[in-house]
Amino acid sequence: MGYRMIVRDANGFVLGRSGSFKDTVIDIEWAELIAFEESVKVAGDLNISKAVFESDCASLVNKIKKRGMDITILVQCMDKAYMKLDNFIFG
Repeated sequence: MGYRMIVRDANGFVLGRSGSFKDTVIDIEWAELIAFEESVKVAGDLNISKAVFESDCASLVNKIKKRGMDITILVQCMDKAYMKLDNFIFG
């Protein structure tokens, strides 16, 4: 499993980037969750207070939107990443 992310400002200027490769095979939702967690971590490390997080994994986005109504293990792990979003401003 591998992932990459790029952090850009409002003008498209690259502020930072990150990526990793893990020698394992996992479900796509877990892979997307790991990428989401890492993107939140990178944004926090760069002291970004206002951010837009994008994902093409509709099921993960829906689980984030319906947080609290789903009790799966994935969502419980996702809650830990979601709590880190308290550091960001939502517009």
